[in-house]
Amino acid sequence: MKRTAGRPGDSALFVMEKATGRRASVVPLTHDALVAGIKPLAGRVGLDPASYAGHSLWMGGATAAMRLDVNSMYIKMQGDWKSDCFERYCELDTEQKLVLPGVMAEAAAALL
Repeated sequence: MKRTAGRPGDSALFVMEKATGRRASVVPLTHDALVAGIKPLAGRVGLDPASYAGHSLWMGGATAAMRLDVNSMYIKMQGDWKSDCFERYCELDTEQKLVLPGVMAEAAAALL
């Protein structure tokens, strides 16, 4: 997979080489090719390939966007979700998990 930075706006953002006879040509990266490459790539970097699939990209993308405080409506639209189910995929890190108890403690202290 290659990123095609600096190409015209109607060019594919990501491309791959495809063997056509004796030559290789550059074609747009397809959904099927991307999904088929997830497990082998996970194995190459030392992760358990059985734990990863194309769905991992949706989950990771939603989590990354949430951690960057992207509006949930944009996350929903980008992932083509019809419901708020994407919120189940988002994983919080330890720091984020501590935010709510801190806010609750401050609110409780303000009541005293």
